[in-house]
Amino acid sequence: TVDCITANTSSITPAAEDAQDDYVFEDELAKLKSIYSGSTETVLGYKYVTIHPVNYNEIEVNPCWTVQGSVTGHKVMLVAQPYPLGEGFCVDSDIDGFSQLCNVNEFKYCDDGVDGATFQFSCYQQSCEKQSINIFVKMVKSDSDDAGEIEYWCDSTNDTYPSSLIRSKPEVQPAYEGEDPSQTKEKYDSGELATKVSLMAIILGPLFLSLFF
Repeated sequence: TVDCITANTSSITPAAEDAQDDYVFEDELAKLKSIYSGSTETVLGYKYVTIHPVNYNEIEVNPCWTVQGSVTGHKVMLVAQPYPLGEGFCVDSDIDGFSQLCNVNEFKYCDDGVDGATFQFSCYQQSCEKQSINIFVKMVKSDSDDAGEIEYWCDSTNDTYPSSLIRSKPEVQPAYEGEDPSQTKEKYDSGELATKVSLMAIILGPLFLSLFF
């Protein structure tokens, strides 16, 4: 069950389907690298949420997100991921039949929309020993509310996580500006041959002269 207080509860408005792909890669990567706790910036449409375990705070902060707007009849997807990666967290909801999930690293919930549904995030075991845990959270709803049309909508959603920006963008190595090894070898071989010819001329030259004089 969720246990939310007003001060730690925010509203989240589900984004439209086309917003999932309307991003410029380089811009989103730049925002990811400069993100900080409390930032209002979004990355790939994800909002930045911070969990403050009770160990390091007088008041424990387990942020809650309440769905804003009408989602009845639509499919709704909620995705979340810690950043940096590695810290497990827990997710709970007041939706009927929802069981708390813990030790989550990449979370995805996709089902029939429920107006006013609330999701709560909290730390998990070892992660509760940390000062804070940062999580990216995003919600998207289907454009259509036709049951037959959106029956398999959850199977085709774009649930790309912010970490994919780094995973799919390897650092570009600087161009090699040194000498071409093949050219260096050729120069070395040519110099070595010239040296050998000079030595042979010095050694064999007097011998040839002695044959004629």
